This record gives sequence, C-alpha cells and structure tokens, in this order.
Amino acid sequence: MTTPVVAIFHAKPGCEDVVDAMFRSVIEATLKEEGCIAYQLNRDMDDPARFVWTEEWESRASLDKHLASTHITDMFSKIPEFVDHSEVVVLSKLAGGLSGNISAENVCLTT
Repeated sequence: MTTPVVAIFHAKPGCEDVVDAMFRSVIEATLKEEGCIAYQLNRDMDDPARFVWTEEWESRASLDKHLASTHITDMFSKIPEFVDHSEVVVLSKLAGGLSGNISAENVCLTT
C-alpha cells in the first residue's frame, strides 16, 4: 500500500513569497524521484501564509529516501528562518481513492 503525506507550513509574516519560491524550487526534482506518485503544493485560500503539501509515495522507504535527498535537506535547513510552525503527518490509507468520475488522463500531478 502507498504512503500518503500531508505537510503543513505556516510562513512568518512577510515571508510568504520566500516560502512559496523555496517550496516551488523542489517540485521538479521531487517529481522525478523514484517512488514519487504525487507531490503537490497547495495554499490555504483563507490563510495565504499557510502552505499545504499533499504527497503520495510508493512506500515509507521511498518517503524516507526523499526526506534524505539533498534538495530537501537543503530546503529544510533554511525553513526555520521563514516558517513559524509546521507539521508533517505520514498517513496510513484506510479507504477511498480517486473518484470514478475522473479519468487518469484528466489527473494532473505536476504544477
């Protein structure tokens, strides 16, 4: 079974653009990583300082390899300067999935 992840980061006041750019800078490399199924950056519509990653990995081992990658460790070393709090939640799938109303051709997993 795959490993879903939700990661929430709240930018410090005035740092939203820096955090946005920092996060966008790792998307392309991450989408090319072995085991990456989905890696999507989202922004809270009601709180523009809140960034929410939704991710899916083939396995926990794939996620762990991602977290140890250079582009991610470099980014994580810079985050404390620009983010006031964060939470990363590694999940275990229980039920559900893609709607039957959406074909695979219509699902966009990149930016």
